[in-house]
Amino acid sequence: MLVNYQPIVELASRKVVRAEALCRFPDVRPGLESPDEFIKYAEQNGLIQGLTDWLMKTTFDFWEKLGKLAPYELALNLSVQNLDEVDLADRIFASLESHGMQPEQLSLEFDERVVRVNDIGPKAILERLSRASVKLTVDGFGPSLSNFSRLELETMPITELKVDRAIIQDLETDPKSRAAVSSIAKIAKDAHLQLSAKGVERESTVEWLNRFGFTRMQGFLIAPPMDEAGFTAWLTRSGPGGS
Repeated sequence: MLVNYQPIVELASRKVVRAEALCRFPDVRPGLESPDEFIKYAEQNGLIQGLTDWLMKTTFDFWEKLGKLAPYELALNLSVQNLDEVDLADRIFASLESHGMQPEQLSLEFDERVVRVNDIGPKAILERLSRASVKLTVDGFGPSLSNFSRLELETMPITELKVDRAIIQDLETDPKSRAAVSSIAKIAKDAHLQLSAKGVERESTVEWLNRFGFTRMQGFLIAPPMDEAGFTAWLTRSGPGGS
């Protein structure tokens, strides 16, 4: 398993404010090629905690190595299953401290299942992370839009909705896409959530994202996911916080 990194920028300035760590799983058996398939397999076979600890050490080590080149924030994808680990927050805080990082530098991304977390233990973990200024993002938001209400989002310590590529890719040409994004934008505004977009490939898409109040984006328009060497070289060319 290895990690690639993709920059996330402010929509208006194109300043790099965050990078998402993306796990890649080369040479896996058929049926487990995509990250979603691999994570599902890990969830079903009790491997999530080990993967998460490996991901934290690998990415935090790299952030420490990057030093001043590193974007201020780092985003990691976690499984909702991680919230069943009673010591999850303790492990996160200890790892951050050992690498000289602050909680506000970390963004944790969960899939839409996190909106329906109701058990006391998992919800308490989310609230503890939020109180410490760790950012909590719903990743790939949109395909199940009709299943969520503003009230559900307001009662969770979520700070950001990252809208799925499938929702924003046809903004310029598809009125249905614009209607869906308009609904999401209203939910985000009412729930006081930041809006970001993933999978942005065209400048013409950015124009529509601006209209709907998005503040951040990532995608091939800015840069593809890169390995450590490629990302370091990209940051060196762009400069700290560059575009």
